[in-house]
Amino acid sequence: MDKIKVGIVGTGGISRAHRSAYEKAGGFELVAVCDIFEDKAIQAAEEWGVPKQHAFTSVEKMLELDEIDTVSVCTYNQAHRDPTVTALEAGKHVFCEKPMAATLEDATAMVKVAKASGKILQIGIHSTFSANLQFARKLVDAGVTGDIYYAETCDTRRRGIPGGTFTNKKTAGAGAIVDIGIYSMHNALYVMGYPTPVRVSAITADYLAEQNPRWKDMDVEEFGAAFVRFEDGRVMLFKISWAVHQNSLGGTFFLGKQAGISLGGPIVHIDEMTNQIQGLADAEGLTVEVKDGGKSWQQEEMVDVHFSGLPSVDVWEAQMTAFREAVKTNGPSPIPPEGVLTTNMIMDGIFRSQQLGQEVAVDIPEI
Repeated sequence: MDKIKVGIVGTGGISRAHRSAYEKAGGFELVAVCDIFEDKAIQAAEEWGVPKQHAFTSVEKMLELDEIDTVSVCTYNQAHRDPTVTALEAGKHVFCEKPMAATLEDATAMVKVAKASGKILQIGIHSTFSANLQFARKLVDAGVTGDIYYAETCDTRRRGIPGGTFTNKKTAGAGAIVDIGIYSMHNALYVMGYPTPVRVSAITADYLAEQNPRWKDMDVEEFGAAFVRFEDGRVMLFKISWAVHQNSLGGTFFLGKQAGISLGGPIVHIDEMTNQIQGLADAEGLTVEVKDGGKSWQQEEMVDVHFSGLPSVDVWEAQMTAFREAVKTNGPSPIPPEGVLTTNMIMDGIFRSQQLGQEVAVDIPEI
């Protein structure tokens, strides 16, 4: 395959990031753009060197160009489903910006069509490609942790409510949870191997925004927290904020039966694990420092293992490089859409739990 021909749907801010990542990764050629506003489509075409006749206001019309191999969906959250489904049904691969969708119904439809079409659907959760997360996944896959039974994942903005389409349910579907929460939630699920959620107890809030006239039209949450139970008995605590009276809501870590891992480095309690971790680190070109954590009450010796030298990764370039290779080999998707669907199951449970004021069963769709 020569250069992969790309059509971009939606010419807002995130489309610039997609285009830049395509250029950095190499092997792509932008050949068409589409926006519901004709002037924006034409402006983007002129800016990106796309022929004016390839600036469209209709996804269907754009897809009549046989040369298009893949489509980047860069619309607002509530408009992810239609162009994604249309492109997949037209036999095109799709790179869709996160979240996959704002609703479980839309996300389920997207996964079903991707599965039926045999085409790649990759969601732009670029944090998946960070060096820390990839190494944590390797440690888990290698059995260093043993079975993980508990995880916490979070991210904190103390004062960071965005603007534009992000603060209105009509366009965004929800607030902090689907905007930045998708990263930390997916990070944890990815490391844990996408366990199936069964029950959620949650809270969402927008108290700080309500106090500020600037956000009088905002109708989504600024804060969310959830306690999630999985069918295999594991538990995850999830926390996220755009605005909160706290410097930090905590960190991301995983407790296993043999070892615990934080994204800042793993902590293990059996000496022979040191050699196993060292072997993984050597393969990655890392430096491992082992510190004696001392003995605690009725516990084996604890060893605190820190790794340094992780490469600086341009996660945007990395995710597009992975997409390019998947397209060239016809898959599978580097980030399985069936796994990402788990985030939508949990988010759906979060909002229903908040509405009802109680724990709820997770809706698990058939795909």
